[in-house]
Amino acid sequence: MRFHSPLLIVTSVIAQAFAACEPEIPFPPPQYTAESLTRTVDQIDAAISALAASGRFNNTAVSVEVASREQALYSFHRSGLATAETVNGSSAYRIASNTKLFTALGILQAEAAGKLSLDDRITKFISGLSGDASSRIAWEDITLRTLMSHMSGIPDNYAEDDLILSLSDPTVLGLPPIVADKAALPACEGFSNYTQPCSKKDLLQYLQDAQPVFPAKVEPSYSNVGFDLLGQVLANISNTTYEQYIDSTIIRPLNLTGTSFTPPAANGVLVDDSYWGVDLGVGNPSGGLYSTPADMITFLRFALANHNTLTPALNWFQPAAYSSGAHSYLGYPWEIFRSPAILPNSTRTVTINTKGGGLAGYYTYSFVIPGYDIVVFMAAAGDLTVLNELLDVVVDPVIVGAEEVAQMSLNTTYAGTYLAPVHTGLKSSVTISHSMQKSLYVASWTSNSTDVLGALIPLVAAQAGTGENLDLELIPTFEIRADADGRVGEVWRFINVMEGNGGDTETQGNATSIWADYCVSNIDPLSYAGTALNEAVFWKKNETSPVTQIELSAFRVVLERDSLSSPSNC
Repeated sequence: MRFHSPLLIVTSVIAQAFAACEPEIPFPPPQYTAESLTRTVDQIDAAISALAASGRFNNTAVSVEVASREQALYSFHRSGLATAETVNGSSAYRIASNTKLFTALGILQAEAAGKLSLDDRITKFISGLSGDASSRIAWEDITLRTLMSHMSGIPDNYAEDDLILSLSDPTVLGLPPIVADKAALPACEGFSNYTQPCSKKDLLQYLQDAQPVFPAKVEPSYSNVGFDLLGQVLANISNTTYEQYIDSTIIRPLNLTGTSFTPPAANGVLVDDSYWGVDLGVGNPSGGLYSTPADMITFLRFALANHNTLTPALNWFQPAAYSSGAHSYLGYPWEIFRSPAILPNSTRTVTINTKGGGLAGYYTYSFVIPGYDIVVFMAAAGDLTVLNELLDVVVDPVIVGAEEVAQMSLNTTYAGTYLAPVHTGLKSSVTISHSMQKSLYVASWTSNSTDVLGALIPLVAAQAGTGENLDLELIPTFEIRADADGRVGEVWRFINVMEGNGGDTETQGNATSIWADYCVSNIDPLSYAGTALNEAVFWKKNETSPVTQIELSAFRVVLERDSLSSPSNC
């Protein structure tokens, strides 16, 4: 039997309790005013004006909308198309695969209403899918959840994107000439020159003989067909059409008056040789909607406000699977991008939930940045190449500007020195400071005459091998408490952000630095007499009043904010 020194055990436990990787967004979402993003808006305007002056919009109609959960923050509309001389927030674009967000929301709402489960097999709702040995696809292994997250392994498209439709001479690609058996090919959509939309019968007939890309739940592979099937599920459970279901449960309740599955009679952004007016039929759930920038911002703001309360089954913004690359993930069906390279003064990771969608002549982008309470919608028609440049000159500056607003708010709201009341006789205090790199952090901490940071540094350093480094940063838990007097308490935790875990280790180029980036989230590792050791509660009179106290829960002390201590400079 091996015996351990009590001191070594305490040292190890305390080190582990305080060690953590850098948190992604260590603050509540900021509140924006008309003036708070002025510099950001001016920067975006200047960049877009430069693109316009260079002729980048000469053959393109473009719309950009930015908003928080509470208010509009920025908009830009411009048309270089002769067919759409005036473009504004009420102009309609084909939003293509952004339709999938509406289909997914419909599924989540139906799950919350008890009409289905995300883990139901697709065969429960569509009897035409065979689960026997005659089918190449193992349909019994495919659930609604795998369809929503592109983890079903079924093909992407079936009545378009076939080179036999576009190559007059396949031998230029080394392909053999083939006399196609028309009976074996769909007679709809691309195979009918888009004069005949595909039906449910066409879809199911194709799927009976379709070859899977992967077995279910093995690897992600984008599938429009998967969302076409989800649309049929919504039609099945509602005894109506998919289009009527989306209209009655999402479009009308959100008052999206410019959104529909048919081309609007007016305000359409028309492009020659495009998909405008093409009826996608059974493909509507994956890409059939027309919508306006104003409507899409309303929809995205609804998603931002309700993503974690739609159903107990999941948080709509969380990833479901890895995607290609080190920083990309697939959601339901968000395309999620996480990067430590966006913020100029920090290596904290920023997560952006995106959804892109394109049909010939049109491309739209939805962005939700939950940590900053921001949504962005972009649409382009005509020459689509300018969209890549708009990403750089709009989305990145918006995030950087929001970060500045958030950090200024943190500094003003929470930073300062907190002291034990004189009548307690305690010599206890804590100073919460602020910087753009660390956000809120503990600059000094005395508990009943004990220098807490001084006591922790050698313990943490000895166990973690990090040198004399202790950076206690504060992160919100978004839990709220109330006391007997009706005061509001915001519950936070402080964690030691270990050196080398800030996202910059990818460039250091050795095995040690690679594994220094390995993180496990545990914000509640240690308690003292039943109370979390790293818990702090900021108390204020009500939700809108200033913070006046900090409670260090495990230390059983409430400290008063010193009115003479001013917030530190950013």
